[in-house]
Amino acid sequence: MLLPANRPANVLLVDDDEDVLESYCHLLRLSGYHPRATTSPHEALALLADQWPGVLVSDIYMPAMNGMDLLASVQALDAEIPVIMITGHGDIPLAVRAVKQGAFDFLEKPLNPQDLLGLLERACRQRSAVLARRSEIQATVDDELIGTSPQIVTLRSQLNQLAQTDKDLLLEGPAGSGRHTLARLLHRISVRREQAFQLHDCVSAPSLAEVQTSLVQAGQGTLVLQSPARLSADCQRWLGNHLLDQERKGSKPLRTIGLFDESPEALVERQQLMPELYYFLSQVRLKLPRLVERSCDIIPLFRAFLRQGCKRIGRPVPAVDRAYLETLKRHQWPGNLRELRNVAELYAVGIVKLAGAEQVIPLASGKEPLDDLVEEFERRVIEDTLFLFSGRVTDAAQYLGIPRKKLYLRMKKHQLDKDRFKPAT
Repeated sequence: MLLPANRPANVLLVDDDEDVLESYCHLLRLSGYHPRATTSPHEALALLADQWPGVLVSDIYMPAMNGMDLLASVQALDAEIPVIMITGHGDIPLAVRAVKQGAFDFLEKPLNPQDLLGLLERACRQRSAVLARRSEIQATVDDELIGTSPQIVTLRSQLNQLAQTDKDLLLEGPAGSGRHTLARLLHRISVRREQAFQLHDCVSAPSLAEVQTSLVQAGQGTLVLQSPARLSADCQRWLGNHLLDQERKGSKPLRTIGLFDESPEALVERQQLMPELYYFLSQVRLKLPRLVERSCDIIPLFRAFLRQGCKRIGRPVPAVDRAYLETLKRHQWPGNLRELRNVAELYAVGIVKLAGAEQVIPLASGKEPLDDLVEEFERRVIEDTLFLFSGRVTDAAQYLGIPRKKLYLRMKKHQLDKDRFKPAT
């Protein structure tokens, strides 16, 4: 039985009987595997790594460490490494318990070689699928979370770990920092990726009935609560107790993510966020920094947004002079990633705008008229700015560097109603 080259064929064998190990190794080499044997469970653990591409086969009873303890230690290292337990006739109940605790399967002595090879074939396929999925997740996270700052490196690691779990979490970050994008990314790389992604705005839909509707619509997917402290105290208590009760019963139907733009602890202290909901959501905490706090990421992010904007409109990426890049690094970015994306997308259509300075740069010829491209991006910039300032037209106009009356006229042109961007009262 020769294994395809793209599948893990490593098998780590653990038994206190060296003769038994030798016979296992002989069988596996003939079948195309790469076995490695040891009589020491502690040595076996030292040989394993987080992304180890193989299967562990262990006897249940060994003097230094029994198979159950070895199984627990392996799972603590990587819960998805397949472990096959070998047991004597009188140890069947213990082997069954091992399977319930996460072992891949068990075999009874004396071993039937074909039974062992059949189990290894299935275990290797499973391990290969797990590693392929992890590689896909890593690539997705690297593409979406651009930057080399310590905060982003840590965030990537946290997301990779969360993708393997079903933990609820609290996601904190200032407006425009990418909280919604991060929540969607976590859904995309999670085991619930084929299920619904339901965003519930607690400002515009604060009633218990509306929250219950979102719970139903989320199904077995992901429910994202934006500004959950804006729900009534009774609604928060009901939701926190409801989610906790389902978790305790072992019938957890969905993952819940709470999005906050200020300290949840401060909200709890002011009695705006109820402890029942806070403690449920805070099982895991992720915090997104302000863009100015990850300044080394500003230029890579700008270039990435610029490439995306140019690709969308079918134009070549324009050159960016060094002086302008220095200006980007010095800017304070009160609107965070959202503001940077807007600046990059305007640059893609030939408008250089930052901190009130605006000029037009020449563009290579494209299929669409420049006026049409500018119209499209103007609408998006105005929308994003109104979202940033919660519909406050005076603040938005000042931020965009245009008179208030002119902004109203452009909002009318694009059929944008300021009330749509205001938080509900």
